[in-house]
Amino acid sequence: MQSGIAVSSELHDAFNDFSSDSSIFCLPVTITAESLTPLSPIRFSSPGAFYPSLSQLSSVLQPKTPLYLLFRRPESGSSSLCALTYIPSNAPVRAKTLFASTRATLVRELGSEKFATTIFATEEEEVTSEEAWRERDAEKKGSGGKGDFRREDLMGDKERELEAVRRAEEEARSGTPGRDIGIGGSFARGGFGSGVQSGMRMTVDDDVKSALEGLHDGGLVQLAIDIPSETFKLAAAESGIDANSVQTHISSSSPRYTFYHYPETDTVFFIYTCPSGSSIKERMLYASSRMYALRVADEQGLKISKKIEASSPDEISGDRLQEEVQPQQNDGLRRGFARPKRPGR
Repeated sequence: MQSGIAVSSELHDAFNDFSSDSSIFCLPVTITAESLTPLSPIRFSSPGAFYPSLSQLSSVLQPKTPLYLLFRRPESGSSSLCALTYIPSNAPVRAKTLFASTRATLVRELGSEKFATTIFATEEEEVTSEEAWRERDAEKKGSGGKGDFRREDLMGDKERELEAVRRAEEEARSGTPGRDIGIGGSFARGGFGSGVQSGMRMTVDDDVKSALEGLHDGGLVQLAIDIPSETFKLAAAESGIDANSVQTHISSSSPRYTFYHYPETDTVFFIYTCPSGSSIKERMLYASSRMYALRVADEQGLKISKKIEASSPDEISGDRLQEEVQPQQNDGLRRGFARPKRPGR
């Protein structure tokens, strides 16, 4: 998935300066007015001191704001540059989508051969902690030789569970395991398609199938997973639901799959919500089973045209749903000055 965002001339210039100036530790990059643009560079706290310089990053990292960070790693030899994508887990869904779908463009347009590694992070500690960087380096070396170890070997039980969740979410989004992870907002647009993998298979109650088959204009069907039996259960089947009230029908404490037929259109939404307070088991099951939920809907003749992910029901506003159905032709960044009407019109 590509976002259409491009590298600005300012970023090209800043990156050239960064590449040639060995005193620069990090070049932060953001997205402004549909372009990748540079922020002020951060210099090493002392010459070539990568780990001691990490603490400076706290000044540019915000808890809900994605950011790209281009690093110089003097200890890595000639290929010393690293591109890190920081997308906080509680960032707005659209910001997650935009930054996740633009990260490949950033590296490609600046020159992928110039970067030894690309990294994804969702927590500030993963960016600023020396231990996190050393663990990644150890993982990269592999586990084949004496003294080598993998990142998983350094984890406690809780960390292993969180890592499993991340992998499950990655596989659910891409259909197959991969090295990179894409953080969602809207999924790839269009219908379900026969080429999509199903993820985990689940037992499906008969009333789930009946409700999906009978979804009609203004209808809402919501699925939940019974954790002990790993079964799709019908959580709600409503009719005559106004777009502005969809969010009130979605749980704020547990993940849900919600199918909603937008009134007076052919648009059917698949909405996956996963609140940040959900348990590890819930997050793993829902993340790895949502593609199968889509398959079940497809088998009941339901054609999904819009797919949305959110961490809170509050993000599923009536305005957002309407914008997905009827996108504005001119948004704030593109509109600029309105051209005056011609005389007589």
